[in-house]
Amino acid sequence: MKISDILTWVIGLIATALAIYFFFWKYKEVTPGQAHGDPKYLWFAIGCTVVAFLCALVFFVRRVNKEEEIHITQ
Repeated sequence: MKISDILTWVIGLIATALAIYFFFWKYKEVTPGQAHGDPKYLWFAIGCTVVAFLCALVFFVRRVNKEEEIHITQ
């Protein structure tokens, strides 16, 4: 694996963790008098989800059509 693949995985995992955090713990917190949580946390969660999706897309698109050579020795 290349360092760029590892970096893509790390950024994707951090973005996924942040999306879960912002949605389930920050956005779901309802203060008295509010029907829903603060919408800015929902947008943070959506943004982090998009970043995680793009990281996964970059990782898998770079791996498609990679030709591996098979060396046969006798």
